[in-house]
Amino acid sequence: MTIREKNPQSIALGGAVCAAVVLFLMVYLGSGKLTRFDSPLAAYTAATILAAFAFTYRYLMWIQRAATWRYFKASWGLFIRPHMLIKNLFRLVALLWNNIVIQKFIDQRSHSRWVAHMGMAWGCLLAFAITFPLSWGWVQFGVAPDGIRYQVEFMGMPQFAFEPNSIIGFFLLNGLNISATLVLVGIGFAMHRRMFQHGAQAVQSLENDLIPLFLLFSVSITGLMITASYRLMGGAHFSFISLLHAFTVIILLLWMPFGKLFHVVQRFAQLGVAYYKDAGKTGPQAVCARSGQPYQSKLHHDDLVEVMKEVGVDFGEHQNLSPQEKRKLIALNQMAAIEGIPFVG
Repeated sequence: MTIREKNPQSIALGGAVCAAVVLFLMVYLGSGKLTRFDSPLAAYTAATILAAFAFTYRYLMWIQRAATWRYFKASWGLFIRPHMLIKNLFRLVALLWNNIVIQKFIDQRSHSRWVAHMGMAWGCLLAFAITFPLSWGWVQFGVAPDGIRYQVEFMGMPQFAFEPNSIIGFFLLNGLNISATLVLVGIGFAMHRRMFQHGAQAVQSLENDLIPLFLLFSVSITGLMITASYRLMGGAHFSFISLLHAFTVIILLLWMPFGKLFHVVQRFAQLGVAYYKDAGKTGPQAVCARSGQPYQSKLHHDDLVEVMKEVGVDFGEHQNLSPQEKRKLIALNQMAAIEGIPFVG
């Protein structure tokens, strides 16, 4: 049964419901049946559950697209080949490091663009790593038995104690401020590029480029304003700023599955394309029916033909021609049309 013969919406909806239910159960059980749950953070928790539903639905709809699903299946098939599994595991570590951790492919385009992506990506990941466990009731900061140090607890189990004025204390208590600063640095580089580089201006759009930056800026700046309120202004306007920050975070979480930032979760599935390309380079090549010259991997050619049929398009023997020969045929038929000669096949 092909993807088109299934019901993608039902599969995506079922998966999204399961994801939301699983996350709710994890919050419920991880917080000691809500005994350690901080009720003021309920809005954040509800937003993450809704975001989990939306992310899963969008991801499953995307992965079921004919071309994406064929890439996905082929990549996994190539990855788990017994005689290549060890090599593929090492290759996966390298891909994760280059494409996810340091995002080397972006640095090859522009160093300033790389700095912008790294600041926003790792600032957001750090903020999520801190905010989610806190809002779900998984992590609490209590008072250590000595009555002086802070005690970190994870799901009700004491982990370690630290002094608030220590280096560890500084990073733990200012983690969200550090993440906000990283995001703002990234936004600064991104906005500079979009304001002064004509190439970026020519292709940018409000929805895909400016709104994500505006949302990230709003979350980061309101988060820093909370710290400024209780450290510099004696708590003035703290309630309003907290509500404003919560509003911006919730909007960001609910918007992410439907905007450009969705590529964050797509990136992991796209790592498999590297295995597909490697197999294509070392495997048989498709040979052009007119010139007799190889022009692409047979693996990609055959998959493309099948995907085109799945979406209702079939070019027949024309799909067995190289791009160069296709261009030649266009020129030949244009000349034939001018001179009144029948179609050249």
